[in-house]
Amino acid sequence: MMASGTRTRSRDRAQARGSSAPRPGAAQQPSAPGPRPQASGALHLRTRQGQSGAFRLQRIVLLEIAAAVLLAGWVIDPLALVPAAVVAVVLVLLAFVRRRGRSLPEWLGTARALKARQRRAASTPIPPGTEPGLAPAVECDPSLRTYAYGGRDRRPVGIIGDGTFVTAVLQVEADATALRAERSRQPLPLGLVRDALEVDGIRLESAQIVLHTQPAPALHLPQQSVAVTNYAPLQAQTGAPAVRITWIALKLDPELCPEAVSARGGGLVGAQKCVVRAADHLTSRLTGAGFRTTVLNEEELTAAIATSACANPLVTAGAGRTEARERRTEESGRSWRCDNRRHTTYWVRRWPLVGGDGRSLPQLVALLTAVPALATTFSLTLAHGERGEVSLCGHLRVTGRSDDELVAARRALEEAARRGGAGLARLDRQQLPGVLATLPLGGAR
Repeated sequence: MMASGTRTRSRDRAQARGSSAPRPGAAQQPSAPGPRPQASGALHLRTRQGQSGAFRLQRIVLLEIAAAVLLAGWVIDPLALVPAAVVAVVLVLLAFVRRRGRSLPEWLGTARALKARQRRAASTPIPPGTEPGLAPAVECDPSLRTYAYGGRDRRPVGIIGDGTFVTAVLQVEADATALRAERSRQPLPLGLVRDALEVDGIRLESAQIVLHTQPAPALHLPQQSVAVTNYAPLQAQTGAPAVRITWIALKLDPELCPEAVSARGGGLVGAQKCVVRAADHLTSRLTGAGFRTTVLNEEELTAAIATSACANPLVTAGAGRTEARERRTEESGRSWRCDNRRHTTYWVRRWPLVGGDGRSLPQLVALLTAVPALATTFSLTLAHGERGEVSLCGHLRVTGRSDDELVAARRALEEAARRGGAGLARLDRQQLPGVLATLPLGGAR
């Protein structure tokens, strides 16, 4: 039950390197133009401190151990300095030598974790009764389940969780259509999303904005086709994608607000009421700001997760007609496969200066999601930080139909990030945690 909060959280949900950002001093953060002092209630963003800080601490510990070994060798006997020096050199190498941008202990740790996930995937069956559209996410985390929450006077709300959290998802649309509006027109107000982190004593763990885009014209069309020729002028003028979907996933951990959950009946029902109240609050605020907002029901939530994962609709439909369930996903060192689509996930390790003479955040996101690929998914997670600030965590996922198409998309994305001044870290050997961070489940897990 949700009220107990005693269930152990899965090791698979240990945050990837991409699930955390370096300490604030190590990265530039988005900031609004104007003087530094801001009014009370303004949105303060800072990157999350996570495993990168842990590895810096690990480096210090290794150096201290190396020094202690040398000192012990000198105290015991001068002859003992030789083997002590060898051990100290090994420890120093572990502390400073990096492989593909990672320290050796970190690289070895991610490699072991990948092997463990691959073994578990091979031995873990798909739970019976799993909806075909939800199956790719369940294969990543078998504990995920969807629920339907409803009352007499309201539309049912779809909720997803794993027994330790519940998440409700909103779909947001601007008044202008995707074909007419520029990508950065009428951007989603982050301040309203920030305000939803705490409503009526309900303290959310995080609020995640997921932007899923598919370019136009489609990559597989020949350049001489009628569709490419007709769409080229509009694409050159606005950069408008063929598909642009925005979801906001509100994630509640009942342990963060036990009083609010208890006041609403406790257990799973109390947690569901809390997250639905937060979703209704944000829906009202966004509607007032000129957005069309829908709280997804269970069927729509499942479809949103399938769309975000770029699941092949034909495979999904076929899976629903057969009793035998085969695994549809597979993780490798540099990619994650779902059906016949391949994905690579990145963590935004450095944000450019935003505002003033720099790009706005919507312009940066538009640049990063305009690369030629089957689809590009951008995830921005807001969570409570220190001293009333809001921490920021970003992930990007590009999708291709083949390995060659995926490699080309990766190169285009990395080049776009360099032009925009953002720093991306490819989540090698952590692609599955990265995928979970880009699905509308509530943020990095």
